[in-house]
Amino acid sequence: MIPVHIEKRTLRVFVVDPDKADREETPEFRAAKQRLKEDGHYRCYICGSTEEMQVHHRIYHMFANLVDFEKLKEWCEEWDIYGYGRLLKTQPITSIDDIRNMMVLCQDHHTGTSDEVDGGTGIHNLPIGEFMMQKLALPGCNPIPQDGESFEGAMERVRHHQKREEQAANE
Repeated sequence: MIPVHIEKRTLRVFVVDPDKADREETPEFRAAKQRLKEDGHYRCYICGSTEEMQVHHRIYHMFANLVDFEKLKEWCEEWDIYGYGRLLKTQPITSIDDIRNMMVLCQDHHTGTSDEVDGGTGIHNLPIGEFMMQKLALPGCNPIPQDGESFEGAMERVRHHQKREEQAANE
């Protein structure tokens, strides 16, 4: 078993942010949000919260004029988080605001940052593997310090789980 330790990285991201029209909430985006609500998906994809909900474009709005919509459609069918990829399989994606490109997140898991650990919990702040561990970790074992939590608190949570695992293996 790997000993518990802190892994701290500074990410520098260099991306061409294409010229684009001013961002406005389109009728398609409003309809997608409404449908997500009607279909019972208006809760955080990561934690299940229904507070401070935001709708995230999985492929960012800034890339709307660069994305290959056929590839986006295929990807949305592979990672079909709400079932719309299968449901709308025969329909092309022609807009970044298509419901298949949406992910409902609470504010913490969308743009959340943490002053305590100079990091964050949001999809805009973490690499995808670390971000998804917030959803996939065993109960009480989330390795990402949450807002208001120190590295030490997160480490203690993970250590406590490892001790329980070791005790169970020795019994």
